[in-house]
Amino acid sequence: MIWICIFISSIIGVIIGAFIMYYKARYLLHDQKTLYSELQDKKNKLNEYQKELSNHFTYTIKLLKKIEDDYRHLYHNVKRSANFFLPNTHIQDNVHAFNAKKTTIKNEQLPIEAPLDYSSNTENTIKSHDNK
Repeated sequence: MIWICIFISSIIGVIIGAFIMYYKARYLLHDQKTLYSELQDKKNKLNEYQKELSNHFTYTIKLLKKIEDDYRHLYHNVKRSANFFLPNTHIQDNVHAFNAKKTTIKNEQLPIEAPLDYSSNTENTIKSHDNK
């Protein structure tokens, strides 16, 4: 008799477990589908954003090329005007020097003054710190 109760209890437990697993799997499957659809939406938005960014940079490059052309035309106009209005003067040399000059950035430091609340004698503080 005890074996029959154990057998019936185990069958009831298996049936209840199967129902619980079925509903849990169904709930998880629904969450998985929802997450997958959200993932696809995010991928589409990312692709749209990348296209917009690409278009923005393409447009910016076109604008920069147009600015470059405009400055080139301006430079040639100034050069032509200088040659026409001021023949045989030093301005032509300046225009040619401007054309040939390349801009270089030097790593020069500006003289830096210590704030008023700092000590003006910094040599001793560095030496004493190294000795410690």
